[in-house]
Amino acid sequence: MKISVIIPVKNPDFGLLERALESVYRQTFKDYEIIMINDGSDAAHSAELRRMADENPQIRLFGTEPKGVSAARNLAAGKAEGDVITYLDSDDFLSPVCFEEAVNILENTDIDAVWGGTFYGTEQEIRARSDKNSDVRALSFEELEKGLIRLDDARMHRTKAECIGEPFRFGQGCYINRGIAARFIKKAAVQDFPEGIRIYEDAIWNLEMLKSLKVSYAQTEWYYYLANEASVSNAFNPDIIKDIETPLERIRQLLDLENEMEYSGYTRILMDSLRYVYKCLYGNPKWGAAAGERKALKAHIYNDEPWREIGTSKYKALAQARDKQKALLYRMKALLFVWKLR
Repeated sequence: MKISVIIPVKNPDFGLLERALESVYRQTFKDYEIIMINDGSDAAHSAELRRMADENPQIRLFGTEPKGVSAARNLAAGKAEGDVITYLDSDDFLSPVCFEEAVNILENTDIDAVWGGTFYGTEQEIRARSDKNSDVRALSFEELEKGLIRLDDARMHRTKAECIGEPFRFGQGCYINRGIAARFIKKAAVQDFPEGIRIYEDAIWNLEMLKSLKVSYAQTEWYYYLANEASVSNAFNPDIIKDIETPLERIRQLLDLENEMEYSGYTRILMDSLRYVYKCLYGNPKWGAAAGERKALKAHIYNDEPWREIGTSKYKALAQARDKQKALLYRMKALLFVWKLR
């Protein structure tokens, strides 16, 4: 099996990108290609990306007008020559044995995709963790199989909930990421990312995979994910209502909300989404809204779908403990005021 590593880039931090690439070069499994998609970088960054690609024949670089990370990943998947596709963000990096271990699993099972473990942390935490694991040998299939969780029908409801709520955790700080991290997918089974969506595109992509593919969890440490406070969920966004409500509707369609476990996962993403609306717009000091506009948004949050689901007795009963009090404040129409005081 050959692995295609897809890395979308736009004006990247080259120090972090070099580290990401180095984690690919250090793999114990050597049959791979790197596909970098330059998603509209400026001239200086584009020139440096071209230099990097020219110096390494395993890098295939393609340029495109800026269309977003989903479109870049879809473009790369269409150009991939490998049998297996995996994704890597330019500020993250990989365990040196993850290619070998993923291939061991995919070659010895009938599954379409294996999702491995992620360690999330600050630069210092990740450096200490990855240094500790830099000499770890690749596990054999027999060893890997002991930690393999097959997502059969009996576990699928919980798995969908983990994609949008509390993720599956194991070992010392590892978990199954809710995004693209540590996914190894047979090329014939690769799903497109939804384009034109800025938030939760990864959640939709994962749920689509679960709907149509045989997926298993591997309880192994494969991916190091760098904490990023400058994320879309923390920035002022006057379009946050549309950006949030559009993918939430698609997520609702992909879930069985009559199932208590899936519904419980949905309660988590819905409360997170409301918090994003508050941080990115309603409670953001950059939003210079007129009183009428602010009143209208507040009324929408407290009275309209999807938000009014937070005020139902079902939400209160099935929400995670940390959200139950927030749900009560929501029902009292006091939640936004309490957030303002914090």
